[in-house]
Amino acid sequence: MVGRAREMIPVLRARARDAENNRAVPRETFEQFAEEGFFRIHQPERFGGYGWDIGMMVRLGAELGQGCGSSCWIFSNLAVQNWILGMNKPKAQEDVWGGNPLALIASSFPAKGGKVERTEGGLIANGLWSFASGVDFADWNNMQVFVPPVDGEGPPEHRFALVPKADYEVIDDWFSPGLAGTGSRSIKLDNIFIPEHRTVPSTELMGGPSPGSAINPGALYRVPPLTLGTKVFAAPALGIAKGALALIEDDLRGRSTVGHAPMAELPTAQVRVAEAGAEIEAAEALLLKDCADAMATAEAGGVPVLDDRARWRRNNAFAVQLCVRAVERLNPLVGARGLTPENDFLRMFRDVHAASLQITVSWDIQSVNAGRIRFGLPSLDPRV
Repeated sequence: MVGRAREMIPVLRARARDAENNRAVPRETFEQFAEEGFFRIHQPERFGGYGWDIGMMVRLGAELGQGCGSSCWIFSNLAVQNWILGMNKPKAQEDVWGGNPLALIASSFPAKGGKVERTEGGLIANGLWSFASGVDFADWNNMQVFVPPVDGEGPPEHRFALVPKADYEVIDDWFSPGLAGTGSRSIKLDNIFIPEHRTVPSTELMGGPSPGSAINPGALYRVPPLTLGTKVFAAPALGIAKGALALIEDDLRGRSTVGHAPMAELPTAQVRVAEAGAEIEAAEALLLKDCADAMATAEAGGVPVLDDRARWRRNNAFAVQLCVRAVERLNPLVGARGLTPENDFLRMFRDVHAASLQITVSWDIQSVNAGRIRFGLPSLDPRV
């Protein structure tokens, strides 16, 4: 499967400009991803998926992102939701996959005033949820919600809440200069009832047995998705950085300065390429090590402690920083002749910076929180 993803790089790159201009991944790209089984890598085997470890997302992202960052972002965001659903209540899994094992799930966050209220048997949702990457192709949306406390005291409870696409309206409000093709639009809900069994508190997904692990016994479904699963955002950044390096290397091999000196013979170009390559390889090694460590803990029946979960978040954010630095290091080698709308490297430059702004890979946020936890201070994010 990794080999087939690698073979798609030229095709994805050829479609990338249209994806950016249209603010949407082409339908043929989505259909190819589905045909190859990319979305099913973390889906439970009982519903026809592969149930592979989370490292597979990093490996595929490292390939697909070289062609089109937006397409890779759609892949990882839809694939990770199959993992999260596999940890949800069995009845919720049946609701989504019982009639259609190929059903896909997008996700969203209440960044624009989306609110839920408690009601008998579940929740009532109203308002907007944003950043619904993959919404164009999804059959469901796994919204993040903050449920008010029963007695009105204390912080709200963070949950995932599943709604079918018939229950929401897609709002076309995604106009981003980076990862423009993801079409990460908002969804609007108007007095929608969400039954209790379609919600799951994030506190039940912190590692160890989950509501879904009763029917999905694989180690994957005992790994915390809100900490290790943030590889969903790092994997595209890794692929984008790899693609940017490959473009620069290919360009410099056949290019000369205005003084007719071969660019590949310039020590400054050689150093930039070498350092960027080391940063990218370090990022990949760090991401894969976290995946291996988390899977080993789950396979041994262990439960990751808070420091482990914060470390995985920290490493994830740092890996993305390494990818951003690598692309920035390569940027001067593009030259003024690269300042054209169709330049693939400059699109990758925009995309990797956009990826780095996602809150779970934001270095300013994740580094501070990891440092606090190392000193025994409480986490600033209840989802860690």
